[in-house]
Amino acid sequence: MTRAVRLRATVLVLATLALALSACDSKVGGTPQAADTSSSPSPTSTTATGSPGDNPFGGLSPCTIIDQVMAGEGFPAAAPGTVDRERSCASNKPGDAAVGVALQDNTGYDQGIPDPSKASRGHVGPRNAIIERGSIGAEGQCSISIEVKPKSRALVSVSGNGTTEQACDRVTGIAVKVEKLLPPST
Repeated sequence: MTRAVRLRATVLVLATLALALSACDSKVGGTPQAADTSSSPSPTSTTATGSPGDNPFGGLSPCTIIDQVMAGEGFPAAAPGTVDRERSCASNKPGDAAVGVALQDNTGYDQGIPDPSKASRGHVGPRNAIIERGSIGAEGQCSISIEVKPKSRALVSVSGNGTTEQACDRVTGIAVKVEKLLPPST
């Protein structure tokens, strides 16, 4: 895989995260899409502490989360995103996919949806979530926004060489692993 192709995949993931970081207030309709949580291994749990109103992600790193959930799949160490280095990271495996995670303490899971017609509500584990299929208009791209607490979310994104449906299947599996590492929602 050439450097240009790797750069394109990384740019797609970071563009998806950048779109999600924009704080537009779109609400989404659609049919719920539940994530299967029965077949995923349980990674080591990490929790944040603090009083209500504090950043629920205190002590969590999106790079550490990517590295943990992608362990054993040949992905290089995650690197901070260019848009929001403190809250987003991505890892690109040439010839496979780019995976991104953003931990956003000031945005609801249902905000910043670029194209509501490509989004569906559902759950990842017990948490509310929205899956966006090809939200940036790119084939092979899909993202899931997971509610952590009111006005906070974890955004997981995959851009790869396959179809959008394959990316959505893959991001759903990754999101199930990420959800287990997030602080409690209550």
